[in-house]
Parts: sequence; C-alpha cells; structure tokens
Amino acid sequence: MIGRVVVICLAAFLVGGVGLYGASRRQEPAVRRARLIKFITYFLIVNVVVLSALAGRGILSGLIAVVALAGARELYRVLPQASGERLAVEWALSIFYLSIAAGAVMFTWLSPPGMTVFVYLVVCAFDGFSQVTGQLLGKHRLAPRISPGKTIEGSVGGLLFAIGMALVLLPVVGLSVLRDVISGCFIVAAALSGDLLASWVKRKGKVKDFGTLLPGHGGVLDRFDSFLFAAAACLLAANLCGRMSH
Repeated sequence: MIGRVVVICLAAFLVGGVGLYGASRRQEPAVRRARLIKFITYFLIVNVVVLSALAGRGILSGLIAVVALAGARELYRVLPQASGERLAVEWALSIFYLSIAAGAVMFTWLSPPGMTVFVYLVVCAFDGFSQVTGQLLGKHRLAPRISPGKTIEGSVGGLLFAIGMALVLLPVVGLSVLRDVISGCFIVAAALSGDLLASWVKRKGKVKDFGTLLPGHGGVLDRFDSFLFAAAACLLAANLCGRMSH
C-alpha cells in the first residue's frame, strides 16, 4: 500500500505542477514565486501527513491533535473580531470548532490507515486542483461575499480530480466503485463546507489568513480546515450508518 500511495501522491503533484506552470507563466514574477512557494510547502505538508498515517494511527492522531490545538489558538485570535460584542456567537463557534477538532482526532485514531489516507488525499486533490483549475479557467465566483477567490469552474475541476483520486485509491480502501464515488463526493462536500465556514470567520474577523506559520498558506487552520471538517463528518457518517445497519 505504501508504494501505491507514494506513486499516487507524486503523480498528483506532477499533474498539479504542470497545471500551476500553465496558470502562472504569464503572471508577474512575484506571483509566480508566491505560487511556487505555496506548491512546495503543500508538497511537504501532504507527504508528512501521508507518511504519518502510514506509520501508524497513534502518530497521525497525535499530529492532528497538534494541528487542532494550533488551529484553536489561531481561531481564538480571530474570534473576538469575528463575533464583535456577541459573546454567544463566540462561544457557539468555539464549541463547534472543538467538536470538529475532536471528531477529526477520533477519526484518525479509529480508522484504518488506508481510510485516513483516502479521506486526506481526496480533500487535498479537491483543495489543490480547485485552485489550479480556478487559476486556469475560473470566471464565475462561487461565494463572492465569503471567499472571493473561489470560482465555480475551480470547484467543479476540484471535484472531478477528487473523484479521480478516490478512484485511483480504490484498492487502498476496498470499496465498490459506486460507494467510492459517493464517498468522494461526500468528502468534497464536507471539505468545501469547512473551507467556506473558515473563510466566513476570517471575513468577519477582517483577516486574510488565520496565521503566518506556513509559507504561502497562512496559518495551520488555513491549510487543515477542510480536512478537519471532512474527517469529523466521515466519523459522524460512519457512526450513523453503523447504527442504521443494526
């Protein structure tokens, strides 16, 4: 499984790199440099997470716990500005985030490594190729008031690549083709929801990013918001499906 996952990751980044080059070749040098730094940082992050997952549940769940704690720190820095004087809103968002973070950590702890890699790489394929497709073809904004940079074309392209990622990872999770595609679509819907919610909080807080720790990406939460939401959603869905089957 390790060899297959590594090859899939490298192939995805190769395709993404070609797309990024095509989208950036006519941009200003500063823009090209910023996109390259973001691409390299993303490559390192993805491989660290994937290798952690393949190394064992404990290692990955520990890593995601650290990510969740770092994200909480970033979120609490932004929340007072995002909620204004509405303390109830701040508390509600805090409780919701802690629930999502706990769900993501539990998902990585309870799930087989192959399933965790599956969810993570589908999220990464959607995130990465949404940006590349949007830079190449994007014309119509998806949610201009929440996240002006996202486009409908980019989201559709990201969805198609995410489904493609789910299909090439089929042997890793052992699902049927239909369940594999449905799972991929569910993960994308959850990831996009988490991303838009995080963008909404940033807009309310009048900040571009949650932090500056990750070059080209911003804070930890800027990079992992989609995965935390998707992982928690998958845990909830698995529990609901398990209860319904009994």
